[in-house]
Amino acid sequence: MRKTRFIALMLAVVLVLTAGLLAAGCGDDTTATTTGSTDTSAATDNSETTEATAPAEAVTIKIGAAGPFTGQLAKIGIDALNAVKMAVDDFNASGAMPGVTVEVVEADDGADPAKAASVAEKLASDEAVVGVVGPMTSSAVKAALPIYDEGLVPLVTQSATNDELSEGGYVVFHRTAPKDGIQGPSIAKFMVDDLSVKKVFIIDDKGTYSQGLADQVDKALSDAGIAVERAQITPEDKDFSAVLTKVKSAAPDVLFMPIPSPAQAAAIAKQMVSMGFEAQLAGADGLKDPTEFIKNAGGATEGAYATSLGPMPEEVPAAQDMLTRFIAKYTETSLFTAQSYEATMVLLDAVKQAGVVDGKVDRQAVNDALGSTAYTGILGFPISFTPEGDLAAGGIYIIQVQGDKFVQVKGIKLQ
Repeated sequence: MRKTRFIALMLAVVLVLTAGLLAAGCGDDTTATTTGSTDTSAATDNSETTEATAPAEAVTIKIGAAGPFTGQLAKIGIDALNAVKMAVDDFNASGAMPGVTVEVVEADDGADPAKAASVAEKLASDEAVVGVVGPMTSSAVKAALPIYDEGLVPLVTQSATNDELSEGGYVVFHRTAPKDGIQGPSIAKFMVDDLSVKKVFIIDDKGTYSQGLADQVDKALSDAGIAVERAQITPEDKDFSAVLTKVKSAAPDVLFMPIPSPAQAAAIAKQMVSMGFEAQLAGADGLKDPTEFIKNAGGATEGAYATSLGPMPEEVPAAQDMLTRFIAKYTETSLFTAQSYEATMVLLDAVKQAGVVDGKVDRQAVNDALGSTAYTGILGFPISFTPEGDLAAGGIYIIQVQGDKFVQVKGIKLQ
């Protein structure tokens, strides 16, 4: 009996000890849970703090670069494309829009209106595309503009100058180059006042840009009492003997060539020399290429006049860093290198002003920002636009071939 009672007592002690251990074990678990709960709370607090102070969610947007990257104008088109890419790289590296990366979509239109329209359809249908730099030629812009306007894709062309482009009521159109209605009369005034011309012969290539500018110069010269004769070529022509025979017979003071191909203009100059006659050569912004128009002409274009749509970048201190870096990477610049960089920065500044809302940049907001922009960059003057999208400031600069380069000889400010 005592043995039984002893066993019962020992069992009771064991049960008490076990209960205590279990209770202690449960107490440890409860403490761990509480501690864990506190740690989780702290982690949640840190997460909330991180979300509040971290950059916005990464966003990738696109801008189109439209121009003639193949074909007869490929040289100036590719140089412009490289300038667009450099501007985008600089913008991304600047941290101007934290969390946002801008990509370039290459859109080769070959300076062909049909291709330009096809390119516009493709860019307008990509919702990530928030704007376009280009197209570069007036005929390409004319074909593509209705499509961009319908898709509300803001565009900034660095070089299309035809007057009609800003007269169609398109809300997305902007250009950083003075229109022909400014450039043409300015060129004519220079011929009359500085060159004292009596007769001018004009050759155009039947294109929207070329014929439109030729018409502007023709009218301004005729209004000033200057005799004008005209002829036309096509962009594909390589033999100019027939038209140059007419020029030789007319014996003009100036042969004016408002054509977009500096290589073709240089070929005309060389053939004129081979035919044994001279005339003062002049052209517009399409000739401003030191390689195609000067170097490759073998001296035939010495003394020729052209225009710069804005000051020569080489004369602007703010442009020197960009030009130095561009030449180091691509060897040489072209006529729209600096203008293409500037036009891109104008568009990107508008993108920055529009900002990211709900993970995207709204095209309408970008277009609105362009309408009120006042951007000063590497060209050294404030860029803003009229309600029609024309450049509101700046000017035409007369430049001349002197040796192996163009030299700025006169500036004519916009009124």
